[in-house]
Amino acid sequence: MLDSGWKRLHWGDTRIHLLEPMEQPGPCGALLVVDRVTPAERCLLEACYKRSISWFAASEEGADLSLPDWVAKVRHYLKCGLLVAVSAEDLQDSDGTPWPMHQWLPEISAGGYPVVPVSVFPHWGHSQEGAPGRWVPRRTQLHEKRVDIVVGKPVVGPATGKNIRLQHDLLATRASLARKRHNLTPPRLFLRVARRKWAESCFLDGAVATGEMTFGRALTASLLMADIFKNLLPNEEMVGVWMPTGTGGALVNTALALCGRVAINLNYTASQAVNDACLSQTSVKTIITARRFLNRLSFEPGSGRKLLILEDTVGKATGFAKARAYFRARFLPLGMLESWLGCNAQQPDDLATIVFSSGSTGAPKGVELTHGNIVANIQSLIAYGDIFPEDRMLGVLPFFHSFGYTITLWAPLCQGISVAYYPDPRQGRDIGALCRKHASTVMLSTATFLRFCLKRAEVGDFDSVRLLVCGAEKLPVPLAREFSERFGVLPIEGYGCTELSPVSNINLPDLVLANGRKLLRNQPGSVGRMVSGCTCRILDPDTGLPMPDGMPGMIHIAGANVMRGYLGQPGKTAEVVHEGYYRTGDIGYVDERGHIVITGRLSRFAKSGGEMVPLERIEQMLHEELPSTDRVCGVSCVPDQTRGERVVVLFVPEALAEYGIDIKTWLKRLSARGIPPLWIPSERDFLPVPEIPILGSGKLDLQQLAQMARTLAGSNG
Repeated sequence: MLDSGWKRLHWGDTRIHLLEPMEQPGPCGALLVVDRVTPAERCLLEACYKRSISWFAASEEGADLSLPDWVAKVRHYLKCGLLVAVSAEDLQDSDGTPWPMHQWLPEISAGGYPVVPVSVFPHWGHSQEGAPGRWVPRRTQLHEKRVDIVVGKPVVGPATGKNIRLQHDLLATRASLARKRHNLTPPRLFLRVARRKWAESCFLDGAVATGEMTFGRALTASLLMADIFKNLLPNEEMVGVWMPTGTGGALVNTALALCGRVAINLNYTASQAVNDACLSQTSVKTIITARRFLNRLSFEPGSGRKLLILEDTVGKATGFAKARAYFRARFLPLGMLESWLGCNAQQPDDLATIVFSSGSTGAPKGVELTHGNIVANIQSLIAYGDIFPEDRMLGVLPFFHSFGYTITLWAPLCQGISVAYYPDPRQGRDIGALCRKHASTVMLSTATFLRFCLKRAEVGDFDSVRLLVCGAEKLPVPLAREFSERFGVLPIEGYGCTELSPVSNINLPDLVLANGRKLLRNQPGSVGRMVSGCTCRILDPDTGLPMPDGMPGMIHIAGANVMRGYLGQPGKTAEVVHEGYYRTGDIGYVDERGHIVITGRLSRFAKSGGEMVPLERIEQMLHEELPSTDRVCGVSCVPDQTRGERVVVLFVPEALAEYGIDIKTWLKRLSARGIPPLWIPSERDFLPVPEIPILGSGKLDLQQLAQMARTLAGSNG
């Protein structure tokens, strides 16, 4: 047994960090189950054990054996007292016979051999399609010469695949949390990547005439802006940003981060009232924007705040200022550059941004995301998601969305990935053409935006895409199938929340190996497995106790990506974050393969067009338009093929007639409140009922309300 605490070993030029406890197996046979086994990881694990390890992964050494023969071979090695290592993987044979881990692991462990889960974080390679054992070696830009190895306690007796996978998740989360305090911040990572990849493509913006910007030019422009912002905003911690998705918005966010400001990207699809409510919670005095964008979407900063127009400041920078920015970007030592910027004092727990998300009442809540949250989520996705520095990303999600801010803004800058931006995700034809032009390989979208591409993009536009991830709303299996049939790339579903920075789960495309076998990583209908560094638990929503295996319950997720809290609302934070776990408000379960399947939503929100729509708040506003305190309506949601979900209102017509108000007048008053269009139900979705279902406690019977809504909406066409 090693002493408690982190132990550091050196293997070549690599620092190996071991997290206690790590027990050296005795002379008897033992099975190591590693979450993913690459050649580099094999060498690292060999350095940690005193005994020789016999590697026998089903997809590699066991590739030529049938499943029964492979299981028999592993059990024979264990019986001989060997320390055997296998990979946690689900396979499908060339004849279609499945080899899931939850099938073969209990057979191997039935002999009473100890099963030891091992997690290596981050992973140093990814399986390449084409041959068993063929790997694409790569080093992440985040920590090139460090790897964390976490070994769980041995499981004696029959072990289930699900439990071992959950142990892997927990071990990787411990490693992620332990390394979080040592991580560099996103702007400091960007400085290092830009120096290393100075002449390589960074931004590929379809809405800008120049079309392309290298990492060197991006760093130079960011330093020029940072110098200007430091002088113009000397005492402002938080700065608003009113910019679309594109190179300009990315540079503004990067410059603000470099000079130590907290960027707050405002939602330009929301009403002025909503943005005013968001800004009122912050100390923002200045909102940065561009005149061209302001002419298209006007914005009133409000009392005590002002607009800073880029064309009037950065656009008038002198030649000397530009030359100075270039010299600093190209030649100034990083230590001196960081000291001048002040970002050398940035800590992982310092605030990076505030992303506003609707709360349980529909009022905007500011989600505080730290530098450590952002880096941890990027690190998790890169380690798990088969994303390489050579990839080219297609970014269409707005920066006021946490998915857009973390994954399409900072992930490329921290990993040296080029990204092509387009400001309007609804323009399917232009997005398809942009993807074809730049041969993008990674695309992030939502189901709603995929429908625009399906209708308007040309066949062949997405031929270069190998990873298409959809989040923010449910991805219908028929939509994914139709998109795959038309464009040749299968959209896969991911999951996350703003409070999780945001990604926690993701499916991955299945990999076909050279011998015809398939590595199964996608489970349609699920949101995928936990990304490296995240773990979950399923609890009873009422008692908070763990749910029985396979039973749906409230999903709680932990990791270094969990938010710092809600801005100025410690009480709200305490309600949803407990012992490091964030209560998502979604109901689901973990299936046999370790994928999370979401079955419902406990909190009263609809996900429409990728946005969260607060049903309780709409219900409250509808009642406020009536001269009575009686419950006249109940608001629910039903599935919708176009938007994911749509809002429906169940109302008592007799009560409405009593107040002398018809549905059109009711809707007009609701619209006059200036709420987002997605919040407003259509006239056909006002469904008459004899009475509103009420529980004995006097509360609204949400389950009965939802059932009535589905029945009536179906019969209403």
